[in-house]
Amino acid sequence: MAIDYLEILARVKKEPSLKTVADIVAYKLLQGTGKDEDHVMAEATVAEYITEHFDSLEDLRQKTSGDLSSLQSLAEGVYGDYQRKRRLTFQTVKEKISKGEDIALKTITDIVAYKLYQGPEDKGPDINFITAETFVVQYIADHFVSMRDFQRRLEELGQGIYALRSFAEEVYRYYCEHKPH
Repeated sequence: MAIDYLEILARVKKEPSLKTVADIVAYKLLQGTGKDEDHVMAEATVAEYITEHFDSLEDLRQKTSGDLSSLQSLAEGVYGDYQRKRRLTFQTVKEKISKGEDIALKTITDIVAYKLYQGPEDKGPDINFITAETFVVQYIADHFVSMRDFQRRLEELGQGIYALRSFAEEVYRYYCEHKPH
């Protein structure tokens, strides 16, 4: 018997153990902002994960004995699944570049900035980098559902720096074709 999403969502809101999992996920997803709408999203994420990964309520109960370590483990699974699936947004990609979390994105941004420097659009190093970062972020947020999709595209383009240069060229061409006049 398949688990019903709405039934699980109701249980996530009522059962203390599943509420705890939703609290952990909300904290991890939203860095503890405590907004009510953020917690609602975490509850829905937990319910979705449970319906996708468990065959029955009994299966869920067996794998989550209610102790803190099993609840933490379930929360980690939910969070990991969410991270793999989540839709890239302008802000998430920008943060990855700004914080240096993804060296591939940073390198692509540097290559695009250098291409701007070499072309008629040169506005100096700082403006070139900000412009390049904006182009890279917008292009990735518009064309890829997840970082996994972005990584697949890089793999299609080749290995190492060659793939990064090819992708940077793709972004730069797109910018040149779509820039406002």
